[in-house]
Amino acid sequence: MKAAFIVAPRKFEIRDIPMPEISPDEMLVKIEACGVCSSDMPGYVDSQSEEMKKHNPFPRRAGHEPAGTVVEVGKNVKGFKEDDRITGFWPADCYAEYTACNPTDRVARGHGSVIEKIPDGVPFEHALGEPMMSIVSITRTATPEFGDYVFQVGCGFMGLGIIAGVASPKIREYIVADLDDGRLKLAKELGATITLNPAKIDVTAEVMKITGGRGVDVAIEVVGHPPGIKMVGEVIKTNRAKIIAVGWHQTPDTYELFSWIKCPIIYSPQGIGMSTDYQSELIRAMWAIKNGIFPMNKLVTHKYKLEDIDKAFQDNLKRTPGYIKGVVMPFMK
Repeated sequence: MKAAFIVAPRKFEIRDIPMPEISPDEMLVKIEACGVCSSDMPGYVDSQSEEMKKHNPFPRRAGHEPAGTVVEVGKNVKGFKEDDRITGFWPADCYAEYTACNPTDRVARGHGSVIEKIPDGVPFEHALGEPMMSIVSITRTATPEFGDYVFQVGCGFMGLGIIAGVASPKIREYIVADLDDGRLKLAKELGATITLNPAKIDVTAEVMKITGGRGVDVAIEVVGHPPGIKMVGEVIKTNRAKIIAVGWHQTPDTYELFSWIKCPIIYSPQGIGMSTDYQSELIRAMWAIKNGIFPMNKLVTHKYKLEDIDKAFQDNLKRTPGYIKGVVMPFMK
């Protein structure tokens, strides 16, 4: 079978490797689609910390947003059968034609997996269970109240999905900031009420003006870069705000914590999946996709063959115009 390996900075190599041999507790899965995640980029460009590089030397495997078809089932596996369409999270080697997964081993117990069947009618490239269960978890955590001001910085795939899940008539204003005007336009379509481009306006000053100088009730950071996390600290309401720091920050930085001290609730999801209730939130995510709450046809914008995986990663890094989310599809013709 074919599998993608990162062999040097910004360079994949497609190699022929043996098909995985499954244990009685595992399933063999044909990978139909695997999402391209921004958290994979440091491993691709080799900007990880030295400690991470020790644990993850070249050649590296990647891919943790799979959806696929069960082709073989171990004798101890219950609840799944051949030809089931599944999604979820399992160890990060899914930029490949096939992989093994263990549906009996939960993520909380180590390098395990959480798996759910894909609803009928949902295509593989839309059934990205790992990021979508994260979005469901963040949406459930945000829970704005009647008349709240919500501020969000970041309109990538995760950010736009969060807007689709959080936006509600009970929110007074949903203020969103991003540098990409095209993504801000889509944010409006998904439920944002005010959009701001930091390259064109002082976002902090404008948010404080909109809120009458009081600040926002809920602030969501979905960029993974220092300016975003700094911005949410500047616009929160004293003593009753909630910060949800979602961005995947992989390099150290220094912040002035005075603005954060006034915030009683700071939620920073940790670990793969960024979910607090893996199985439940994966089930909820698939239900939401099936029922059109998340417009996956607008969020998943690019599809790539396995041999074009370098282009997939370059498009993510360069923010190619119109790009929001890419998926690698090893068997795409």
